[in-house]
Amino acid sequence: MSEQDEFSKLSSVKECPVCGRKLVKGYFTIPRGTGVFHSDTYDNAPALRCERCGIAILDYGVVTRAHTPASFLKKCVECDESIPIASEYCPKCGTYQKEKKESP
Repeated sequence: MSEQDEFSKLSSVKECPVCGRKLVKGYFTIPRGTGVFHSDTYDNAPALRCERCGIAILDYGVVTRAHTPASFLKKCVECDESIPIASEYCPKCGTYQKEKKESP
């Protein structure tokens, strides 16, 4: 995958949301879990970082699709995208994840 493809979802972010300065492209290493048996990491997650504030913005979708176990996912009530089970809003379409009513 090219760098342009990796950063395509972050292209709409033009400046630091905290101080308004320029963001630089980079990559993060993100721990996948804690404890003895879950010490793997996700290397090279595309991210933008403000050199002044230190804030980082990354493409959450890259991380969740690549490393969240299926048992920790649910389907969005609107767009049917796989999202983390605890999500109140869909990161793809923004829909509030109201509970589905069970049929009587």
